[in-house]
Amino acid sequence: MAAQMAWIPAVGTILVEDINNPIDPSKGDVRYVSKPPSELSFDRSERLLQSQTMEKNIDDPALEGLLRTAGLANLAVVHESNGEWHARGEPTEIAIQVFASRFGWNRRSKTSNTSPTFQQLCEFPFSSDIKRMSVIVQECNSRSVYVLTKGAVERVLDRCTHVQQSHETSQLTLLNDTTRNEIFEQVDAISASGLRCLALASRQLQNPPPNDNFSEPDRGEVECDLTLHGLIGLYDPPRPESAGAVASCHLAGINVHMLTGDHIGTATAIAKQVGILPQRLELLRKDVNDAMIMKASDFDGLSDSAIDALPVLPLVVARCAPQTKVRMIEALHRRDKFCAMTGDGVNDSPSLKRADVGIAMGASGSDVAKDAADIILTDDNFASILNAIEEGRRMFDNIQKFVLHLLALNVAQACVLLVGLTFKDVRDLSVFPLSPVQILWLIMVTSGLPDMGLGFEKAEPRILRRPPVSLKKGIFTFEILFDMLFYGLWIAAISLGSFSIVVWGFGDGELGSNCNKGYSLECDTVFRARGTNFAVLTWCSLFLAWEVIDLQRSFFRMQPESKKYFTQWMYDVWRNKVLFSSVMAGFILIFPLLYVPLLNHDVFVHEGISWEWALVFIGSLLFFAGVELWKIAKRAFLVRMIRSKHARDGTGSKNMAPDSWLQPFEPKLSGNDDPEKGQI
Repeated sequence: MAAQMAWIPAVGTILVEDINNPIDPSKGDVRYVSKPPSELSFDRSERLLQSQTMEKNIDDPALEGLLRTAGLANLAVVHESNGEWHARGEPTEIAIQVFASRFGWNRRSKTSNTSPTFQQLCEFPFSSDIKRMSVIVQECNSRSVYVLTKGAVERVLDRCTHVQQSHETSQLTLLNDTTRNEIFEQVDAISASGLRCLALASRQLQNPPPNDNFSEPDRGEVECDLTLHGLIGLYDPPRPESAGAVASCHLAGINVHMLTGDHIGTATAIAKQVGILPQRLELLRKDVNDAMIMKASDFDGLSDSAIDALPVLPLVVARCAPQTKVRMIEALHRRDKFCAMTGDGVNDSPSLKRADVGIAMGASGSDVAKDAADIILTDDNFASILNAIEEGRRMFDNIQKFVLHLLALNVAQACVLLVGLTFKDVRDLSVFPLSPVQILWLIMVTSGLPDMGLGFEKAEPRILRRPPVSLKKGIFTFEILFDMLFYGLWIAAISLGSFSIVVWGFGDGELGSNCNKGYSLECDTVFRARGTNFAVLTWCSLFLAWEVIDLQRSFFRMQPESKKYFTQWMYDVWRNKVLFSSVMAGFILIFPLLYVPLLNHDVFVHEGISWEWALVFIGSLLFFAGVELWKIAKRAFLVRMIRSKHARDGTGSKNMAPDSWLQPFEPKLSGNDDPEKGQI
């Protein structure tokens, strides 16, 4: 943060350009122009032509009044040590202290050296309710006592009666409606540049009490009859990653609201800069435009029913009080929104508690905010919240894939066993297509190992291009339920088909006697059919683990942007090495289970197979063909649903509110087309 502009009514505008080190007052180009900020160009090159280099040792009472307040109504410390500048304090106060130090009004040099010029007598700290702070200082030589105040422009002007528009301190201008409008015109101009605007004022106490009586003075009596010296504009640049993070939030269906203590002009400029607000608000309907940016006083003045009647909730609320943030969260809840709130100050603790997820800043946050929050952001980086959302969605997706794979195989095994009850031997007893140990192996190993591997699956490419999943739906969406039934029934059909072909297609059709307990020559066909069935189920189970990595896209084209049209699937299966190892282990282990003596006849109750491997390969191809056709049909159905949804809306995609079933195939929208979502 750095002070880039100051307006002194009696002097003009001071500009600070080329700030490479924001805490070094010796760096930067200090320039001066006699015009007020409202008459300056926003273009930097034009401003340079309008201004001239300013001498830093100007002796001007009007400038001195502003610098005295900037340097002394300030708790930050800026000092030089071993050729390097160091700063300690709040960022806002550091920026103002650096500005004052450029002109020789460093607080440390004025109050802490061997022969101080000023002595601080009392301090009134900043409060989020009144949004200003003051100090009472005494000049050591003249014994003059001053009240120095800085803070939000509206709150400081409320305590001012005069403004210094002359170079002489004795010639003050009465603060009336005309001068107030002129001042707010300059505030709007400074704020429109994206600068935070603060006012600086002071007054001299004519009959100060003895120093001992300044311990607990009445704040209302001290902060009154002030004289405004000018305005200072602070540039607090958003982090470079903020704009990208906000855009990604919009793509992910997450609305970003900014509730700030800044002036409404500053808040609007910053919100447009990072993409919270559309660049061209004038293109929106008037009622939407009016609702998107509000002052906290206007928002707090609305009843709950009036807030609920707004076409959209404000994306920017300026000059916020703690209660404003709580009311915004309650309004979001009444609209059935899941709300996460970020904050760092003590005044943020009520809203952090009220939000569904309270996120406190770890580096700059207060202890009260950290205690009230659910999550502490250690790097104070908004983009980290998006990373957490991506990780949460990845975990949710992997749980869905795990459950789908597990339950689809359970459906397949259940269908095989139920249909198998109709296979009767010569004693009219059912012959099981799967033995109990085979079933345990399929559940515990063939299904269990890939399921664990699915937990390590990386986020899919479009994970932040879809809206959040409703908490009411959970993991069992219609898509998951239909996939589970289709995959289970299709695997069961292939499994039963392979068993039937071995027994009745190439066998004698006899199911022997007592083939569920042990091997005999008359049970050889049943044992070979059971071994074939076991191999088919094993391979289908392992291949299904790869197919459920992406629920809609083809296994062979899970990366649609890839140019590796025929080999991309190889990279995809190798990407998750845990899943790849699990699948390979399943392929390898089936051979000793089929061919090791005793293990095959006595434990798994099946026989090694030979020509039946052709059925296993054919069954695997049929499995892939069925799953890929199912995904094609599903994609076609989804696209048709989207088109019919657009046709019903009658307004194209701009007013579309995609849900989790349709979104993966939604067309992209550019810009901030949706006034509530920003950009999707």
